[in-house]
Amino acid sequence: MRSSFVRSFASLVLALSTLTGAEAASEVRVLLGVDPADSAGDVLLSASLAPSQSLTRATGARTTITQTSSMAEVMRASRTVENEIIIAPAHVTASAILHAYQLLATSGQEQTYVLVATNSIDSVDKLVGKRIYMPQQDSLRSYVAKGLLTESGVKLAQFSKVTYGNTSGGGLVALGFGMADVTVADEAQAKEWIAAHPGQGRILKTTRPVPGGMSMVVRKDFCATDCARLGDWVNSSEGSIAGVGRFRLASADAGKQFTYVASLGITTPDTLKGVTRVSAEEVVELARQGVTIVDTRSQKEYDSEHVRGAVLASYIEKSLKEVDFDSGKDDFSALKNVPKDKPVVFFCNGPECWKSYKASRAAAAAGYAKIYWFRGGMPEWREKHLPVDGNAGAALAKIPPVQKPAGKAVVAAR
Repeated sequence: MRSSFVRSFASLVLALSTLTGAEAASEVRVLLGVDPADSAGDVLLSASLAPSQSLTRATGARTTITQTSSMAEVMRASRTVENEIIIAPAHVTASAILHAYQLLATSGQEQTYVLVATNSIDSVDKLVGKRIYMPQQDSLRSYVAKGLLTESGVKLAQFSKVTYGNTSGGGLVALGFGMADVTVADEAQAKEWIAAHPGQGRILKTTRPVPGGMSMVVRKDFCATDCARLGDWVNSSEGSIAGVGRFRLASADAGKQFTYVASLGITTPDTLKGVTRVSAEEVVELARQGVTIVDTRSQKEYDSEHVRGAVLASYIEKSLKEVDFDSGKDDFSALKNVPKDKPVVFFCNGPECWKSYKASRAAAAAGYAKIYWFRGGMPEWREKHLPVDGNAGAALAKIPPVQKPAGKAVVAAR
């Protein structure tokens, strides 16, 4: 199976590499995000996917395939649009569609996910003070679990213990041995476990159908010239990956299937007490007035693309993505390099990114004179085609802007 996967993915590399020509990208970057909680994860991650130098020389374009099991990294990349192509599970696809990518192909069938609890717990509200087991924080299963909890008004901070693992079945094992009170699983897996362990567990809440398998999204500027040939690959006999399944071209309205998944995302609040939320246009005016614009993302993201004139002060985030996060788990020592007596704007990767929210909170607690929060962050800035710096800025500027009503606002720095 592993050798067939290598051959199939080599065909994908060849297809992507041959998408070069007079107007093709000088480099095709493909990000393959494999959720460790997925049953195919071990198969995928066992293979070496580096494209050969001969293909690079033959096509005149370097194709780089980056493979990761960090769903946090893949979710981040869905917002920074640094890759021409992303192949990943449904929640990453949903985020990418919202941030300058176009759905091209999907694999797998629809799935539903459930919260499974010990038999003594008969409703979600009774989970407060209990123990929950989930796969890694940004995996699809954890993503939908947090969405289901949020729908019921329950926060992770209300659990006595939150345990993260890397396998889909680990939660049910923990449930069976009394090491957890609730976990998340796909519905079929949960029903099988309940049948095999009568009287030990029950399903509390179920998602609506969620696209299963993996999906391929293509950055819109790249898709405009090259999606037809990528589509030919999908329709060919090579359009499959062992461990993932066969891709099929997405229908015109297939993107709507990911709307529900996107709604489960845990986004930052709309407002923040003691902090002024601002738009991209307002940030432009604040920068003109000399206000310090602070990028709270990583060095890599900053080097790739950032608001022109922004300074880097990375927020090292380890706490949960929740309003009542434990700031003691995070490291924002970089804040000491930002003057406290002058107005400051914090931003990161949009509403789903919590770093700028937490940085604003930290600055408020530290007594900063005036704090602005640019909640829309780089996605909003990019969509409005405002000036950027960074080694990827020129390429990302080609992405078609999102058509939204134009508006201009002016904020006076105080």
